Amino acid sequence: MPELPEVESIRRVLQNSLINQNLQKYKILDNRINRFNNTKPRNLGTLLDISRKGKILQFIFKKNSIFFHLGMSGRLDLNGLKNKHTHGLFFFENDVLLYDDIRKFGYIKILKNEQAKNQFAAIGPDSLSLTKKDKTYVLKKANRSSTSVKNFLLNQKNLSGLGNIYVNEILFLSGVHPLSKTFNLKDQNWNAIFLNTKKVLQKAIKNNGTTLSDMTYILPQGAYGNNQNSLYIYAKDKCFSCTRKIDKILVDSRATYVCKKCQKQIN
Repeated sequence: MPELPEVESIRRVLQNSLINQNLQKYKILDNRINRFNNTKPRNLGTLLDISRKGKILQFIFKKNSIFFHLGMSGRLDLNGLKNKHTHGLFFFENDVLLYDDIRKFGYIKILKNEQAKNQFAAIGPDSLSLTKKDKTYVLKKANRSSTSVKNFLLNQKNLSGLGNIYVNEILFLSGVHPLSKTFNLKDQNWNAIFLNTKKVLQKAIKNNGTTLSDMTYILPQGAYGNNQNSLYIYAKDKCFSCTRKIDKILVDSRATYVCKKCQKQIN
């Protein structure tokens, strides 16, 4: 579940707590979560910064970086209690960071800093900070793609950070039906999508992310997000704009909410 706003909200909490602390020791307890690591360097030293691209967090030390991907159900818990779903423990001077993941789709990956840039090379530009160059890159890919616009936006190789909740929101505000073929979209459609991507993500970050009824997403110090109270169409019954009944369809098995009056399929 955690999408860009949730991961960014987590980053901000951890940055306020962990920066400049020494990582004294760590343990990765599950082979699947540890699947990308061949070595486990000791004495990583002081945590210098925490950065993010898309849904991936990077903990930066002098010589190495630790990458956290939370998958569908991952959590980073600060000073919580170890449980059966705790697969990583990071002991800082004053705090303990726990990595919990029920479904174990996420991972913890440790790389030398000179290799770290390759971790982000495989994913598209960050959805929150799209430059003019980034938008040109996305448009070139879109014009060559025959997939639906929803699947295109969800593909992390095209642009990174978006998941099901926020793509629903972005396409609704942009007036674009999620099954519209990507190569059929006009410049004005993409301008609306880019504008609303920033708008939707910024609002969600301001609200500390979205916690749905399954309560999967939680901030590192135990608080829940509030953005679920500000969603326009996701899991709604009536259209925010025209009050028409919202249709729920499946796009590649993902719940997709559509107002057929406000969102036109572009052919």
